[in-house]
Amino acid sequence: MGKIHLIRHGTTEANKAQMYYGSTDLPLSKEGVDIITGLAAAGKYPKADGAFLYTTGLLRTEQTFFLIYGCREHQEVPELREYHFGEFEMKTHDQLSEDEAYQAWINDREGMTPCPGGESPCDFRARIAAGFAGILEKHKSGESRDRDSIVVCHGGAISLIMELCFPNVGKNIFQWQPEPGRGYSIHLVDGMPVAYDEI
Repeated sequence: MGKIHLIRHGTTEANKAQMYYGSTDLPLSKEGVDIITGLAAAGKYPKADGAFLYTTGLLRTEQTFFLIYGCREHQEVPELREYHFGEFEMKTHDQLSEDEAYQAWINDREGMTPCPGGESPCDFRARIAAGFAGILEKHKSGESRDRDSIVVCHGGAISLIMELCFPNVGKNIFQWQPEPGRGYSIHLVDGMPVAYDEI
């Protein structure tokens, strides 16, 4: 029985400042490096031997991957990058609160409204679902069925994947979001998610 391990990258300065950012390519903060290094030293992460290895190609996922697994070959899956906030990138809720486009975006319960220059929640959901489906496909048949995958990606992506895989748990996307450096191990049977553990 294979597993897919989803690991959120370490903390950045924009995380600490509570800014909207997804496409902005930021490095880990010193605190982020320390947290990942500490968790790795404590043996909190799955072993990479024999696993399919992935990042999203953004600096914060590459740095996190290196701190845990060193210079191992891995694939980039840009479809699993964080939400693209467009003109709202690197701004806080307080900075945007008077912006009409921002109000339209946050008040759209259907998720159809994009950020100016960015994407809508529906676009994001479709992108993440497609990216995860590509990884899941490797676990559905043949010799790959019992191998693991390790994906170092982003909080929003992980939350959405968990909501898609386990809709009956009753958590919303915000409740699924792991802390930086944490995540989930999804247990698979015949390539289908059946259970999960927290990392």
